[in-house]
Amino acid sequence: MKITFIYAFENEEWSTPLSLAYEFEERGWDVGIVSIGSNRNQSYFDTNIKEWLEQKDDSDIVLFMDWGRFDSPLLDKEKLSSAFWIQESGDDPQNFKNNFPKSKRFNITLSSDADSVEEYKKKGIDAYWWTHFADTKVQFPIKDTELRYNAVTTRGVGGSQFLDTLTVHGNGSIGNQNNMESEEHTQFLNSGLMVLQHSRWGEITRRIFEGMACGKLVLTDRLKESKKLDELFQDGEDIVYYDDMVDCINKINEFSDNEKERNRISQNGYKKVLENHTQKQRVDFIVEKFNKWKDSQ
Repeated sequence: MKITFIYAFENEEWSTPLSLAYEFEERGWDVGIVSIGSNRNQSYFDTNIKEWLEQKDDSDIVLFMDWGRFDSPLLDKEKLSSAFWIQESGDDPQNFKNNFPKSKRFNITLSSDADSVEEYKKKGIDAYWWTHFADTKVQFPIKDTELRYNAVTTRGVGGSQFLDTLTVHGNGSIGNQNNMESEEHTQFLNSGLMVLQHSRWGEITRRIFEGMACGKLVLTDRLKESKKLDELFQDGEDIVYYDDMVDCINKINEFSDNEKERNRISQNGYKKVLENHTQKQRVDFIVEKFNKWKDSQ
């Protein structure tokens, strides 16, 4: 069996597509990668897709993963009708308007945003809620890590006014850093008593899963019910919600002081992520949808 990933491959050490690619390889699949350019430079092209199609590739699955920035008429299931074409719209809801037009040319669309899935379905798209996940080969607890912060966030300074305010007034207790390689990223997540998340678009972000995979209590803003975060994790059991800045500060202080309760919640979250939200379960889902499509042909 063969799967081809189409995304902005930049010879990176790690990325979400590579996480899935390595999992497919471990299962004995042949894996191909077709690059559409560079996210860093925001420079994209479809020449590699054209060359790949001209080679009359024998892929069983084509998985396109993008931030909503790229499109090409070559991204079309009719160009290689023997394959199962999947669009992964990882930056919904903020890029839904860019992702939707492309979705018509794929067999199915996967979205990390529950509201966007409902919008796709209303427009006749075969769409599925496929949340973010943790890569357990990259994100994991590191024993004896120096605990430098009460809470850490990987939004980065300038990425969120809410988090910037907490960082500035936290007197060094809040770590805020981004643009790290995978090893440094994991070490940074492990350097806090908890992982702090504040969604920019009211969405479920991958920081929730990555923080839990590192064995940390995740503290996140309360999302509206339609986002379905409550279907994944339970407030006060696997995760902790806050309602505003004051509530966030109070809960950081509360769980910084209460090691027993912090560890209880973090271990529950860690267990739930390993059981339900890693690269393994996400690949299981893709293979399941592919097999159903294949049986229907």
